[in-house]
Amino acid sequence: MDAGGFVIDWNRQAERTFGWTREEAVGRVLAHLIIPERDRDAHLRGLEHYIETGEAPIIDQRLELSAIDRAGRELAVEVTISADPTPDIPRFYAFLHDISERKRGERMLRAQHAVAHVFVEAQSTADAARGLLAELGAAMGWEFGAWWSPDEAGEMLVCRSVWSREPTATAEFEDITLALELPRGLALPGRAWETGEPAWTADLAADKRFPRAQAAGRAGLHASLCVPLLQGPQFHGAIEYFGHQSFEPDESTRQIHGAIATQITGFMGLLAQRSDLLDKLERLALTDGLTGLDNRRAWETGLRREHARAQREGAPLSVAMLDLDQFKRYNDEHGHQAGDGLLREVAERWSAHLRGGDILARYGGEEFALLFRAWPIDAALTVVDRLRACMPDEQTCSAGLATLNGSETVEALVRRADDALYEAKERGRDRTIIAL
Repeated sequence: MDAGGFVIDWNRQAERTFGWTREEAVGRVLAHLIIPERDRDAHLRGLEHYIETGEAPIIDQRLELSAIDRAGRELAVEVTISADPTPDIPRFYAFLHDISERKRGERMLRAQHAVAHVFVEAQSTADAARGLLAELGAAMGWEFGAWWSPDEAGEMLVCRSVWSREPTATAEFEDITLALELPRGLALPGRAWETGEPAWTADLAADKRFPRAQAAGRAGLHASLCVPLLQGPQFHGAIEYFGHQSFEPDESTRQIHGAIATQITGFMGLLAQRSDLLDKLERLALTDGLTGLDNRRAWETGLRREHARAQREGAPLSVAMLDLDQFKRYNDEHGHQAGDGLLREVAERWSAHLRGGDILARYGGEEFALLFRAWPIDAALTVVDRLRACMPDEQTCSAGLATLNGSETVEALVRRADDALYEAKERGRDRTIIAL
């Protein structure tokens, strides 16, 4: 290249790399042949500065830059530029090596590492969505990302989470994106849902099917890629990314994102299995194994929650402690398996008489605890007596009932109900005593 930026020689490898023949390239301005438009002004300023001062920080340095070929495809290149310091006719020699394949591999590794790192830390798919948008967006050089998945009816796509490199600049676009509902076929997420293939737009402003085109333009967003998240034929959602530059579809970028999408759905499946297992373990930890009722731990948690609500709202709260009469004798006469069966049947019959908001728990042994949310003492008494009346095998039950008295503690409330139960036992069993 001469001092004016014109090509004066162009070898065979340059022809293969950039698509221009030597005859086409020689005599043309280098910047217009291989330098992306966004970088041309900086290139020309640097050239002028060197001609004026003889100084240029990039001379004899190995650099990694972007270039374009004849078709406008962007390449990653490694460049070394040297200068012939002859004062009369300065010349520059640039040796370029196409490193696009290497850079794609590096991007793939960064993306895979980002995905693995997010799923190691994530506790839910919502956590994973937020982390993946940020980690993948940064690793792949995007500016804005959105995570889409079907609504409960499976009829529309809704945006679950967004990420932005510059939140202030994309605030309007973010608000519009979060408010959108997209049917199959509309915008990039809808097209990815409909086809099961990545959807790409080189410039959103020119895409009449894109409903956020104007807001995207104001945010400086142009090219966009949306990749479906598929597990077999099943569509789970889509990841959508946006960049500042306008550029044509890049097959390697689509391949990378497609491979990453496969990795993501695999991890999501594992995360869902882990989440289900944790939910089951949590339910087991709060469930009585014999009767299927809440256990004492779950009861105490629910009681404290409802106690706080009742005090906050000034609502009534009643607690009953119930104990099967002569249960030891029943076990001795019929055997422990029959005793277990009696406890299970009691739990089933009693549960059928309660509202969804009430809490019935096996407190321990043959003793049960019952919480009545927002019920006064007279209504609670009616239910307790109904439970005692539906005991199986002509067995009987004693109960103590207490209602929240002012600002008393949970412990005090349960203690009064327990004392009332003890009094019912002392008075001959098969009765309900209301605590004073």
